[in-house]
Amino acid sequence: MDLCNADAGHLVVFDMRGGRTWAEKIYGRDRCRNGTPITVWGA
Repeated sequence: MDLCNADAGHLVVFDMRGGRTWAEKIYGRDRCRNGTPITVWGA
């Protein structure tokens, strides 16, 4: 994001551990880094 001077970003985190349903794994959270909004997605 810093290198391309982006105004916002997305980060996708894949949880490869077993034993959890998709409903338990999937989430979205809004965060901020140095004033830049980032949406973190979990799957």
